[in-house]
Amino acid sequence: MKEQKEEQERKEAILTFLQLTREGKFAEIEESSMAYTRVKEQREDIPQEEYFYSLR
Repeated sequence: MKEQKEEQERKEAILTFLQLTREGKFAEIEESSMAYTRVKEQREDIPQEEYFYSLR
């Protein structure tokens, strides 16, 4: 059920983006910028349950 909701929200976001683009709400993309459009995000999830203490 949660996956279906996330999928529906994703579809709605894409549809909204396409509608706004068609209405001219976004600037045109320059050809020189196309090489940088597909940058993959990388991150590390650090568990918040681990704490490190130090004494000096």
